Amino acid sequence: MREVVWGRDLPLRFALVSEEWDGEQTVWARCVDVEGLFLDRAAFRERLTLLDCAPTGRLLKTAERCAARRTPVPFGDLNLMVSDLDAEDPYDDDHCTFEDAVVVDSRPGTGDSARFDLVVECVVTEQPRPWRKEPARAEIALLNGTSGGPLGRCGRVEGLYGARPDPGRRPVRLIGCEPSPELRHRMVHRRHGGDSLQLWLLDRTGRPTPVQEHIAVDVDECRPSALGGALIDVTLKGGLFRRLPFPPEVRPVWEAWHEGPPAVRNAWARFPAEGRSEWLRFAEVCPGPEEPGTVCELDGRYVTDVPGLHCALGEAVGGPGYAWHQCWNALRGCQCRGEVPRAPFTLVWHHADVARRALAGVSVDRDGEVGYFEAVVPFLERLGVTVVLRRGRTP
Repeated sequence: MREVVWGRDLPLRFALVSEEWDGEQTVWARCVDVEGLFLDRAAFRERLTLLDCAPTGRLLKTAERCAARRTPVPFGDLNLMVSDLDAEDPYDDDHCTFEDAVVVDSRPGTGDSARFDLVVECVVTEQPRPWRKEPARAEIALLNGTSGGPLGRCGRVEGLYGARPDPGRRPVRLIGCEPSPELRHRMVHRRHGGDSLQLWLLDRTGRPTPVQEHIAVDVDECRPSALGGALIDVTLKGGLFRRLPFPPEVRPVWEAWHEGPPAVRNAWARFPAEGRSEWLRFAEVCPGPEEPGTVCELDGRYVTDVPGLHCALGEAVGGPGYAWHQCWNALRGCQCRGEVPRAPFTLVWHHADVARRALAGVSVDRDGEVGYFEAVVPFLERLGVTVVLRRGRTP
């Protein structure tokens, strides 16, 4: 990927780039900032009802706990696979993802004491295709998070199809934009739908970071920028291709990586869980040590959530700004069962008691009996990593 520069005193944070099939890249615009990327996800939480639900494992325990306490019970991520029993193509399923799901009500289903109607509040990050109608007869498999193991079935999800709320694409505004001839042409000769380009987040040197989003260049408005000179502000009504904007908690992470990759460990530790997850999107992927028997030191002082564990482990294996290449969905039942590192190594986990306490309530297995910490250690050992747990001492 090429560097993007301009001869101005203003900071350059974003670039709008087209890429041809042969890899040739053209910069359509350079700009100081972009408005409309961040919005509180609470505005997108929905309430749906899983009808005639036969849950198993940790979903069953969550349903029973909610029914007994009559209070909402957090669950986490839930995946659904909707199969139309009358479809000609048996593999043409709808896949849906409910993030940060909370079971707010659990009541007996109709006709069977082992079934429930579960009312769930969540953010639907993957939804049925908008042109699809709800199947007259469906089989809905419930899965333990992304690519996870089975958690039962239900007959129907009320509110999933039809006129359900959809935030759609929200317009974004390029602030302090220096347009290329291609963008100036599109500003004059507009067309419905616009061009599909990439929005690059740049560091201070103009080097692209790993965070790149697809955006529709459907120009709605252009006006002189308050930043002066020949710069303009351009509103793109198509917005990002992603269904939901970014939560505000990740913006400080973008600012941190704009300064360049971290030079010291634990730069991620000051962010909340959402920010730590975003940090991992920026981190360079490391396959693990090259030499067998390498000793990696994990600083566990700030491992207070799952993303924090992944950040700390990446730094232990690759250094500041790295993430270890691994399928963590294997802990939830992914059939890959994890990816063996290129060489066996030893992981010395300092302050392991911090994670043991913090992750005690985070169940990972489909039965809801094994916590995340208790699952990670044998998982690593099964992949050939020797894990040494220590209660204190910072590496």
